[in-house]
Parts: sequence; C-alpha cells; structure tokens
Amino acid sequence: MTDIPAIVDLGARDAQFWLDAANASVRDFCGWHVAPVITQTLRIDGSGSRTLLLPSQRVVRVVRCLNDGVDITDQIHVSERNGILERSSGLWSARLGGVQLVLEHGHVSVPGVAGVISALASRGASMPAGVVQQSVGPASVRYGTIPLLAEEKTTLEPYRLTWGS
Repeated sequence: MTDIPAIVDLGARDAQFWLDAANASVRDFCGWHVAPVITQTLRIDGSGSRTLLLPSQRVVRVVRCLNDGVDITDQIHVSERNGILERSSGLWSARLGGVQLVLEHGHVSVPGVAGVISALASRGASMPAGVVQQSVGPASVRYGTIPLLAEEKTTLEPYRLTWGS
C-alpha cells in the first residue's frame, strides 16, 4: 500500500493559508479576482462577432491584444465597467483561445469584499483541524472549504460575473 500525499498538511494551516482559501472562495463565487488592480495575461476563446466578453467587470486598460496572432490593440474599444471589448472593424477570432490579452483590471479597493474575505478567513481558522464531515443525528457539518453565508453572497453579488455561466 502506497501513501497518498496530502494536498494540505493539516498541521501547517496558518493565517496565510486561510486568507488564501478565503480569497479563492470569493474569486470562485465572483468569477474573477475583483481587487486589487492587476496586470494579467489571458487567452480567451474568440466570439466570431464584433464584441468579446472579458472575465472582468472593471477593465482599466488593455495593454496588448492579439486576435489570431495579429496585434489589434489600436483597433479596439473597451467598456471599462462591463468587461466588453469591441472591434472598430472586423470580427474577433472564432477559434478557441484565438484572442490573447494583456490587461490591467480590478478595483483599487472594495471594503465590502475585503470584509467578506476577512470574515471567511477568520471563520476558516476557527474550524477544528482535520474535520471533514461530522454528523450527529440528522444534522451534518462539512469542513474543508469555507462556505459563503447568504449575507456574504449578497455583498459579493454586484461583483459577480453573470456572463459565460
């Protein structure tokens, strides 16, 4: 019998672990990183139309844009608040992964989102180490991820991507 390596060493769970887990929970729910502003390189499936939806709700700047390998950075218009790119002429690639972008996107600061991340990390750190599922009668508690509470989802909803889902 071979030992299966643990994905996470339960004894090594520290504040950074829970902060990373909380950030991942928020990112997974929202569909993008939300904050801070980062420069990111993306490869996106082409739409074959004049518009292209990006995995972002706040595009600060498109640094570079390649459509089927051709630089068209100076031929696009950006909807900063909606994460939409439009070609001034021609169509986007129809190929999977046909569009490559380097963009700056995200919010500088979002106190509500930061509060959710802080609450998630705190809640995660207070979970008993090693408990995956515990049942007592009809009640069951599952650990291993940090679930979002309904009010946290409400706080995050304005930042959630609704396209492509």
